[in-house]
Amino acid sequence: MSDARHTPVLAVETQDCLAPGPGKRFIDGTFGFGGHASALLDAGAEVLGLDLSADACTACAALRESQPRLHCRCGSFRHLDRWAAEAGWTAVDGILLDLGVSSLQLDDPDLGFSYRKDGPLDLRFDQTRGQSAADLVAALDERDLADLIWKYGEERGSRRIARRVIAARAVEPVATTTALREIVERVVPRGRKIEPVLSRVFQALRIAVNDELGALEEALTKSPALLAPGGVLAVIGYHSLEDRLVKKFLARETRDCLCPPEAMVCTCGHQASLEPISRKAIQASAEEQQRNPRSRSARLRAARKLKKGSRT
Repeated sequence: MSDARHTPVLAVETQDCLAPGPGKRFIDGTFGFGGHASALLDAGAEVLGLDLSADACTACAALRESQPRLHCRCGSFRHLDRWAAEAGWTAVDGILLDLGVSSLQLDDPDLGFSYRKDGPLDLRFDQTRGQSAADLVAALDERDLADLIWKYGEERGSRRIARRVIAARAVEPVATTTALREIVERVVPRGRKIEPVLSRVFQALRIAVNDELGALEEALTKSPALLAPGGVLAVIGYHSLEDRLVKKFLARETRDCLCPPEAMVCTCGHQASLEPISRKAIQASAEEQQRNPRSRSARLRAARKLKKGSRT
């Protein structure tokens, strides 16, 4: 169990894509507890580690004591251009985003990420900013809450769940993970598995309070300009919403023309900035999936920065 908790998902495959080495610079936009960053550092690279979590920032600072090539910033990867400029980096050899929630975060009841543990209904990566999931649940009307659960959780029972949440909060605030779990459990029809529904509801709230998709889209958009020629963008996603967003972005940035198929002449002027390293998403091996069940949903997509006006 400890290996699954501390070893990053798709560790070998990610390093193969990034190809770290002495003198190279990488941004690890989701430092976590330093699994991917440590491998980059071991290969001789310089790493700028970013994270919103206070625990992750503490872990980064601790690792820096023995790794002078590690630089730490406590902030969102959506501002990776700002953090790079602050570090004096004008271009990097790779950008890594390992999305989602770590096992250590899921195991901390004070963060409220897990419906299996009783704790405050928070779900923020940075608990010092923004509104918590409890605040969001208290503020939204029934329709908006249902739309949120459907949009970010793709849960087909979103309207029934929202209706029950609104009824429950009229009696007392839905302020804990246990309170929300019990509400959802009463809504799920007999014969339907409860855990997948709970997972989708908690995922929806987590994505909303952290603006995860907005942050990802902003980071993706900024990445090509920050990469040096030959530099690599690598993103590991864990659910369909973020994977579709990454796939769509890479499809756009690896094409020279975005005009509709019926156009006889290109008028968009778009030029590809990246080339795919792998045409399909890279998945964890059967061995890794058996060792770490969380890796089963992981999808790694990577692309390399093109030299100006050429494909390699």
